[in-house]
Amino acid sequence: MRVALTAIVLSGCGVPHGQPNKGSEVLAPNEVLDFSTLYGQNCAGCHGADGKGGAAIALANPVYLAVADNAAIRKVIANGVPGTAMPAFAESAGGMLTDKQIDVITKEIRSRWSQKGILDAANAPSYAPKSTG
Repeated sequence: MRVALTAIVLSGCGVPHGQPNKGSEVLAPNEVLDFSTLYGQNCAGCHGADGKGGAAIALANPVYLAVADNAAIRKVIANGVPGTAMPAFAESAGGMLTDKQIDVITKEIRSRWSQKGILDAANAPSYAPKSTG
């Protein structure tokens, strides 16, 4: 009898009822920093699950990534592109992504899909004009 009572008492000493197990908590949307999650929820619908395009430009295009620097890509993600379907994703511009999340997307797009030296033999134009007109 004593052994059975001890077993019952000890079996209830793990996680108190009603409390989540360690590591099972869901992150708040503004705390997510996983590229696959961020890209999948915010970019893949237009740019394709693998970045190879869809309704919008392919981001897994090494030539595009050689021409567009991190600042240009980050600016487009944060502020969108007026007159197009590309919305602003930065919280400061009415979107839902934090600066940290935009940094993750920008860095990972380049690290996953760019090819170093792809335009070394070419005289590539700048991504954005240097002057108006």
